[in-house]
Amino acid sequence: MTMSPTSKDGQAAARLHPKSSHLILLGVAMLGLGGAAAAVPLLASLAAGALAGWLLWLAGAALVGLGLLLSPSRVGVSGLAAGAFVVGCGAFLTFQPAVGAVALAVLLAAVFVVDGSFQVALALHLRPVKAWRWVLASAFASLVAAALLAAGAPERSQATLGLVLGLAFATTGAALLAIGLRRHD
Repeated sequence: MTMSPTSKDGQAAARLHPKSSHLILLGVAMLGLGGAAAAVPLLASLAAGALAGWLLWLAGAALVGLGLLLSPSRVGVSGLAAGAFVVGCGAFLTFQPAVGAVALAVLLAAVFVVDGSFQVALALHLRPVKAWRWVLASAFASLVAAALLAAGAPERSQATLGLVLGLAFATTGAALLAIGLRRHD
C-alpha cells in the first residue's frame, strides 16, 4: 500500500526523499561500523586514534550520503555540513594518531554533539513518521556518548572509547534501518 499524501504521516514521508533501500544500506553500514568499533576496544591509544579516524571517515561519508539523499531540504544541507565536519575530524585523527587519548576524547565529543544535534533536527523533521523516535533515541545516544567522552571516561578505561563509538554508530544504524523499513500504510 502507498501512503496517502493527505495524512500527516504521508506528508512527512513525502519530505523524506531517499529510497528505503538506500537508507537500509546506510543503516547496515553504520551497524557494521558500530560493531567494528566495539570489537576492538582495548587497542593502544595510537591504534585507537587511527581506528577512530578511519571510522569517522566512513561515518562521515555515510552522513554525507544521507545529506545528499535529503539534499533539497535544509535538513539535507545540515547533514552535508555534519558529514563534512565528521570527515574532517576523521582525517585529522588519521594523520595525527598521536594526539593522545584526551585530545581524541574531546574531538570525538565534539563530533557526537554535532551528530546528535543533526539527528535531533532530523527526528523533528520526521516527527509524523513512526520511525522518528528511533532517530531521536540515536540522537540521545550520541549526546550521551559526547558527555561520557567529555567527562573523561576513556581515561578510566581503555575499552570505553571503542564501546562509546560502537554504541553511537550502532544506534545511528538502527535509526536509519527503522526509517528505511517504515511501514507504508
